[in-house]
Amino acid sequence: MSEKTIWEYLKAQGLTDAGVAGLMGNLYAESGLRPNNLQNSYEGKLGMADAEYTEMVDRGTYANFGNDRAGYGLAQWTYPSRKAALLAYAKAAGKSIGDLEMQLGFLMQELSAGYKTVLNILRTTVSVREASDIVLLQFERPADQSEARQKQRAEYGQKYFDKYAKKGDGIMGFTNSSLATVRMISPNRTPNRNHVIDTITIHCFVGQVTAKRGCEVFQPSSRKASCNYVVGYDGSIGLCVEEKDRSWCSGGADKKGNPIRVNGISGSSNDYQAVTIEVASDTKHPYT
Repeated sequence: MSEKTIWEYLKAQGLTDAGVAGLMGNLYAESGLRPNNLQNSYEGKLGMADAEYTEMVDRGTYANFGNDRAGYGLAQWTYPSRKAALLAYAKAAGKSIGDLEMQLGFLMQELSAGYKTVLNILRTTVSVREASDIVLLQFERPADQSEARQKQRAEYGQKYFDKYAKKGDGIMGFTNSSLATVRMISPNRTPNRNHVIDTITIHCFVGQVTAKRGCEVFQPSSRKASCNYVVGYDGSIGLCVEEKDRSWCSGGADKKGNPIRVNGISGSSNDYQAVTIEVASDTKHPYT
């Protein structure tokens, strides 16, 4: 089955389960995962269907492959430069232009050379939606990039994730520190962060508290704030929000009403990416 072949090939390239699923959902939307798929709207214009078009390109009797603007293959490559590169890659490999493994190799070459940001997300993300969106918006770039289209493609990807992903891989890497001796989970959290953890955000508690007392502060839902860990003045460590979930730590607004930003992104977005730590401190500057 071609979809299983595609899954296993992309997994072997270092993509996470979520990354493979998000990419495959987009490929399905583009071509139905058929490597010899000629864009439907061009079959009438060119007077050829999938098999005939592929055969004529392979034989060299159709010489306008690079410039006919017809989408082709798994990713529905369309632009002249990309189609020309695909054809050159197929010839160098001695394969048909419609060969599945050849197209997968070309796909990885494109991602590695010209879409490194996309590839990095696909190799680190644990969110099918994040993977799907990055492929849609920065790699495929169809005319329709609406929220409805984003949601639809992510749903396609989720089906592949549910079918092929190893149990638990979707939350792989989200563990909690064994150093925590206090566990008081706050209700102020968003279940299942949508981004791989890639940063640590440390914040002053503005109070010389123990870990237990710090966690207690974030127990009322009316507080509307939390963190992953609290470090007390005595070195005690408390788990307030599990690492698999997003804490409510960096968001909100400053005294002028401007949204807080951390490392160039909104505080709310930062909380999806960061392990947030509240550290006991003095109540006055410099908050020792």
